[in-house]
Amino acid sequence: MAEENDLSRTEPASARRLQDARAAGDVPRSSEFAAWLVLLAAIGVLSWQGPRLLGSLQTLVATALQHAAKPFSPAVVEAVGSALWAVLPVLGAVFVAALIAPLLLSRWVYAPGSHPRRRHPFHAVARLFSLDSVADLALTLLKVALAALAVWWAFGASTPGIAALDAIAADAAPEAAAGWLGHGVLALVAGLALVAALDAGWQWLRYLRRHAMTWQEVLAEAREAEVHPEIRAQLRGRQQQAGARPRPATAEHPVIDEVIG
Repeated sequence: MAEENDLSRTEPASARRLQDARAAGDVPRSSEFAAWLVLLAAIGVLSWQGPRLLGSLQTLVATALQHAAKPFSPAVVEAVGSALWAVLPVLGAVFVAALIAPLLLSRWVYAPGSHPRRRHPFHAVARLFSLDSVADLALTLLKVALAALAVWWAFGASTPGIAALDAIAADAAPEAAAGWLGHGVLALVAGLALVAALDAGWQWLRYLRRHAMTWQEVLAEAREAEVHPEIRAQLRGRQQQAGARPRPATAEHPVIDEVIG
């Protein structure tokens, strides 16, 4: 019965139905897309503040080793503060990206309300056997494969550089290692972009399919939109009164159920 009901929804969702769903807090969300944007923002800031951050960390380690007997000396405290200031832009970019990423797909939504269906203990179990679970599994396998491919490419392309790290001066070795790690992370971000695009498209498709309408619902909504709101409220009140007070059927006055669209 549920399958027939789903197959009968052949009409796209109307603007009114999407607006009602949005008012109830039902909007498309993509965790993969949001995570990818956060990772991209972090990589972008690190590429800009990377030398400063690396220098602050080197200074912190050197100062901590020099003043190991006095861990709370002014020099160590100053080095820690400098390192925190260097990390602050990265944390700020991650925070802003985490706030903006969901808004790019569904815009701002504020719908304070409870959803009893989500609190049902069998809701999570039922989702394991749904089409969304199959899609999540496929995206997870694709993500693992792309991550492994990115790591393999990074190692393969940087093997000569890694082997030559012991021959590089101590001051230049951290920068060389950071550059190698940066290439690997960029390859990972490029691979995860495909996963983010697929997940965002899938969530939009499922959202539109979930709110698809039958032809009868389209006609009923069109008829209801043509009636004045006051007349519509009066008709609904009469229908409720007629349904609340059943009349006995007689030969002269048979019971007639009248539905006004």
